[in-house]
Amino acid sequence: MAKTKKRLGNVAFTSIVGSSIAVVLAGITVGNYFALNYREVISRYFNQPLSELVQMNPDEQTDANYFPTEYATPEAALEAAQKLGENVEAEGMVLLKNGNKGLPLGQNKKVSLFSLSSVDPIFGGTGSGAIDTKTVKNLKDVLEAHDFTVNPTLWSFYESMLSKYKRAKPGLFAEKNTWDINGVPMEEYTPEVENSYVSYNDAAVLVIGRSGGEGDDLRTELQEANGERHYLELTPREYALLDMLQENSAFDRIVVLVNSPNPMELGWLEQYSKITAALWIGPVGQTGFNAVAKALRGDVNPSGRLVDTYAFDSLSSPAIQNWGDLEFANADLLRDYTANYFGTTQYVGKNAIAYQEGIYVGYRYYETRYEDKVLGQGNAGDYNYANEVQYTFGYGLSYTEFAHSNYKVTPHNDGFTVSIDVKNDGDVAGKDVVEVYMQSPYTAYDKQHGVEKSAVELVGFAKTKELKPGETQTVTVEVDKEELRAYDSDGAKGYIMDAGDYYFAYGTDAHDALNNILAAKGKTVSDGMTEAGDETLAYKWTKSGSNPDANVFKTSTDYFGKEGTEITNQLEFADARTWFDGFKYLTRSDWTGTFPKTHASLTASAELEKEIRKQHVTDYKEGEYTMPTFGATPTLPLIALRGADYNDEHWETLLDQLTKEEAITLVSKGGYGTPAIDSVVYPGTTDKDGPAGISAELIGGVKCMAYPAEVVMAATWNTELMNKVGKMIGEEGVHNGVLGFYAPAMNMHRTPFGGRNFEYYSEDPFISGAIGAAEVEGIQSKGMFTYIKHFAVNDQDTNRKGLNTFANEQTIREIYFTAFEMSIRKGGSKALMTAHSRLGPQWTAGCSAILNEILRGEWGFMGHVVTDYINTPTFQSMVQAVLAGNDLCMNTKDANKTIYDPYLDNPYVMTMVRRACHNILYTGVNSAAMNGITQTTKVVQVIPTWQKCLIALDVVVGLLAVAGVAWIVVRWLKSKKDEQ
Repeated sequence: MAKTKKRLGNVAFTSIVGSSIAVVLAGITVGNYFALNYREVISRYFNQPLSELVQMNPDEQTDANYFPTEYATPEAALEAAQKLGENVEAEGMVLLKNGNKGLPLGQNKKVSLFSLSSVDPIFGGTGSGAIDTKTVKNLKDVLEAHDFTVNPTLWSFYESMLSKYKRAKPGLFAEKNTWDINGVPMEEYTPEVENSYVSYNDAAVLVIGRSGGEGDDLRTELQEANGERHYLELTPREYALLDMLQENSAFDRIVVLVNSPNPMELGWLEQYSKITAALWIGPVGQTGFNAVAKALRGDVNPSGRLVDTYAFDSLSSPAIQNWGDLEFANADLLRDYTANYFGTTQYVGKNAIAYQEGIYVGYRYYETRYEDKVLGQGNAGDYNYANEVQYTFGYGLSYTEFAHSNYKVTPHNDGFTVSIDVKNDGDVAGKDVVEVYMQSPYTAYDKQHGVEKSAVELVGFAKTKELKPGETQTVTVEVDKEELRAYDSDGAKGYIMDAGDYYFAYGTDAHDALNNILAAKGKTVSDGMTEAGDETLAYKWTKSGSNPDANVFKTSTDYFGKEGTEITNQLEFADARTWFDGFKYLTRSDWTGTFPKTHASLTASAELEKEIRKQHVTDYKEGEYTMPTFGATPTLPLIALRGADYNDEHWETLLDQLTKEEAITLVSKGGYGTPAIDSVVYPGTTDKDGPAGISAELIGGVKCMAYPAEVVMAATWNTELMNKVGKMIGEEGVHNGVLGFYAPAMNMHRTPFGGRNFEYYSEDPFISGAIGAAEVEGIQSKGMFTYIKHFAVNDQDTNRKGLNTFANEQTIREIYFTAFEMSIRKGGSKALMTAHSRLGPQWTAGCSAILNEILRGEWGFMGHVVTDYINTPTFQSMVQAVLAGNDLCMNTKDANKTIYDPYLDNPYVMTMVRRACHNILYTGVNSAAMNGITQTTKVVQVIPTWQKCLIALDVVVGLLAVAGVAWIVVRWLKSKKDEQ
């Protein structure tokens, strides 16, 4: 007899169904909360607009295409961008070594690609610099498309080893704090693999890869996983592979591709006789491997030059002595006992870095100490340049030879005109770079007042056209007189131009230029020079007068900046000497006596702690401000002010129309875009990351061309090419509705270990500024605005949130501000992004001195400023930011707007909010955001498709919940009826 199945009891049934309903409702409630809070960023992820333009008068005859595009479709723009990306790599790769049987390899060669990096190369970085590589061709396919035959057995072997030995990719949203380089142990190489070499032995092409990424820096510590070596050294497995290649009779030449954005220790290139050629290729972007293949074959002649110093020992520079995870000695003083939402106790600015090296970053250190050693001055000590530097800044070889003659320097009122004849003395076509360096006098006044001078600094450059064998080009470089200035914070409290001898030298690199200057001073190899210089390639110009009274620049007019703005010290709060008794910076007057040591004992005083915690919300006098007008009847659309002066009186009428809600939304909801504002007919914008091109890796949406990394862009030494790159980025932006670009990045390669060195240009501020300004001008010519970032002194990612960075004013202005200044004054950037970190104790986004006095005052910046991502603030107050001149907050959470609720009736805060709205709208109205908008256009809010789907899901879930409850009720009622 079949057993009757027992019916589930009402209590159990109610518990199961009711719990299920509760869980589903809770889930949908949480989902709705986050969906509404992050509505804008979700819409941008799916590339679905939140508003649309409606023409109220379709017959209006107005050309509203203010920034027309040159390409008919986004696809056409992308195709052109891909070719341009290849050109960047072609001109940015640097030939480091080329001996007998080196490069080029020629056509139809059979090669073997070695190392896991050959199948897993570095295309870009992580975080904001991440790029889409899903459709990118691998190195094997690219080489074979250029008539190479690649060893298939070896390639397949490395592919099979990836899951077991893959290199870790550190940084944001990656394997954070994991720095294993790995590599395949030699015992894994099978006889089948080893026997394959002889059939593909025209060259062993060894790829050495290192990666970096947002959120962390490269490891300087010796690591067990990497054979007790730091991240920029070769590992034992890499050395074992080189030993095998050196000893293997199948190969008589090894070609090395250095696929790293960070300067590696490359002394081993000289230790293996079979390494006949080495090519630095950096992160290659989506199409850069095409150029690499052409260079290997000989169709492209490398013409890049290094933009960093390659030292034999990456830990030898003065800057690296204070770097990384350093804290105040009394860090617990800065503990915030309010637990964050992860349940852990937060610290407020417990980390501190002092730039004790001053201006002596990169080649400025190595070359200056070298000169002082040759001249027998400055207590240079036991310093041997040849043992310190392998490849100096500006270095790079070619497949051809160039001769340089007829060097001339002509002074004029605004500066100097430098010219030189460049002749291709070889037998293949190629491009050369003309590098112009300057040395300013290091005077008794400078020594007395702590004004430091580099022995050489780059002040101008130009790239030749492609010169045919035997062809000559006269290259002219203009050097602005302002490049002679130095900042004197202790004496004149302004820029000075010393009286004395100035030298302008051509050099194939920084060291060659300095040797030419030393030759002009009468020095030879007998004085300790590494090689003889050429005095005919150096020019001396003497400025008469006394120091410094006749040479002080007290307004920015003096150096061709914004007319009339006073220049004086603004950054004493950032100087370590302000807070720490006895602190000394490195000086070339005493190299040995002042060489930095790790400052593990910096102690935060109670006064410094107070400054670190300060948020400046109530720093104003009662009655100083009156509440501005909000919510006036709309009569003036924003488009009416396109092209109007920033101070045009009609701006007041327009700003009066904003409601308080609109104003607060505009300044607080600036995460990956600016919100639409109905009252003034502003459509808003989508803003996206770079800096290698418009990226969708963090927030989705459209994907555009990813170029080789910024460090490769700078290595082209070609401002014309970078202007073209900028224009193409702008073209793609307008085509794809991305009009704000979180790039270019302008911070410095303070040390080789910067996690984001791939997305910063160089260790040198001048080339960073010149390349950056050219790219910015190109981008903005198409109507996209550039948020140059991260302003400022944000040169390490370790502890970047809340890191207190101390440096003196000369260092900050001359090294860390220069690229920003040039990109604003010469490139015209209309937007800027501040940093997570602090300048001294002041959060950069809350620092009026840099945002108002220097950025807007001295440099004449006209536009708006955005914070870095602020959704998880640790003493990063959105209100403080707006009060200090940071207009827009990179916030994607709607609920964060409530931070303004206590200040809605505060005239001071609301006046600053209004000012911020003015800056944001001024940028927006003069951008391609206004394309298609006329005087009669309206902005209409729409519900994006994803939200409609969510609403439909809510309805379905609601109905199911009602049905479930009804089921429970019916079941109970039926049970009661059955009981009766």
